[in-house]
Amino acid sequence: RETGKPRWESRTEVAAVAGKVELSIQAAAERTGESSIPQAGGTSARLRYRPHGVVAVFGPFNMPAHLPNGHIVPALLAGNAVVFKPSEATPATGAYLQQCLIDAGIPSELLQIVQGARATGAALAAHAGVDGIYFTGSSATGEALHRSLAGQPWRILALEMGGNNPLIAWGPGDPEAAAYHILLSAYITAGQRCTCARRLLLPAGAGGDAHVAALIARLDRVRVGPYTDSPEPFTGSVIHEPAAAAVLAAQQRLKNAGGVTLRESRALRELPPENKRGRKGGSAR
Repeated sequence: RETGKPRWESRTEVAAVAGKVELSIQAAAERTGESSIPQAGGTSARLRYRPHGVVAVFGPFNMPAHLPNGHIVPALLAGNAVVFKPSEATPATGAYLQQCLIDAGIPSELLQIVQGARATGAALAAHAGVDGIYFTGSSATGEALHRSLAGQPWRILALEMGGNNPLIAWGPGDPEAAAYHILLSAYITAGQRCTCARRLLLPAGAGGDAHVAALIARLDRVRVGPYTDSPEPFTGSVIHEPAAAAVLAAQQRLKNAGGVTLRESRALRELPPENKRGRKGGSAR
């Protein structure tokens, strides 16, 4: 309901949440504890792991359960307390994830949640009681966090930020198979993943033309729609109306710069004014 993702994709995220718990437990068993390290001259050293303290986890909207869960569970296993701030675009998913973990036995005092937008995140990051920050989100916000924590090496800062990824298709003998992978890379989660392809680089001439033709043929069969559609669409809406407006504005800038439109993006329903943030997802195909 919050992200606009189709059910099939949401189900894969649910499976990833559960799978991450087992992987984290296994990793903790392998990497922690106490170990003795022989040293020269008859001395020895011991390596021990201790909790760091209170860590803040900032979640993104594109995978609002899986990605913060990937920080929350390891932090708890290491003995830390967690303050979780979901994306302001997916507050209900964040609250549901917290409740699932509490229902599973995590003490509520060790996993607290704060809701809010930029001001809330800035206050949490600046709080003197926060010993570490685990962030997944935009590059601009990640850079701001990096600047705000400069000169504080005792505070952990882990940043996973957005990407601008080129995808190169050069020489594969099966344009149809290549088109499948290109389309999946570029358009899953409505293109809102840090791993999504943003640019496609092809050889000039007939080889590149074959890839373009195969990709467009597949693209024309892609269905975009609400998660309630049956059969399910391949992809749903972008996160909100301003994001949809940004897709269309970027397209217009490329056209103004001389770009040739192969398949034009369009709004599937009327968008509100760009300066008015809507609550429901806006689709741009």
